[in-house]
Amino acid sequence: MENLYTSNLAIDLGTIGYEQCLRIQKNLLSRRLEGTIPDTILFLEHPPVYTTGRRDEPSNYTGISVIKTERGGDVTYHGPGQLVIYPILKLWERDGKIDVRGFVVKLENIVIRSLGKFGFDASVGEEPGIWVSYGGEKKKVASMGLAIEKGISYHGISINTGKEVLEGFSRINPCGMDSSVMGYVNINRDDLIPVLVSEFSEVFGRFHMDSPECLLVK
Repeated sequence: MENLYTSNLAIDLGTIGYEQCLRIQKNLLSRRLEGTIPDTILFLEHPPVYTTGRRDEPSNYTGISVIKTERGGDVTYHGPGQLVIYPILKLWERDGKIDVRGFVVKLENIVIRSLGKFGFDASVGEEPGIWVSYGGEKKKVASMGLAIEKGISYHGISINTGKEVLEGFSRINPCGMDSSVMGYVNINRDDLIPVLVSEFSEVFGRFHMDSPECLLVK
């Protein structure tokens, strides 16, 4: 089949269950590999859920039910007050190798620049993630956990946009850290998404917003 799209796609799925969305990601991953869709970014919110990645450490989520995944990282929380971003992107090879670290840096910078448009002085820290200053104290406001399969990325980024998300983090040691390090940026998701789309377009080529129906997402 042939990719009939004229630009990359950005799709807002609204609120969607984690496992359903994972099935959608894997479907889109296969279609991206086949070349029948362009690079695609999913924006969404999950109902409350805990997941863990390849650095799974059970002592960080005692008594908590988690979904184990193939992404990088340890335990984290998704729920209301958080914008989740799943980039289904083809990573181009150079000299037969994929520059995974370079890809991660591009994603980090996209988030940093986007938050900067709302007045937040965001940066990477000594620990993974994106951090902002709260009265001189650094708080982690965005997390990243990626998987790459046959040169296509999935899983991705979560940005804490509201205070209500902190309660979910309080029950675990997110990425092995005390939950007190977590913060939020208090940005409306509908305001943040267009800024992120613009930043992704600057780095990976033009993206345009479309409805889930454009991919027959179910």
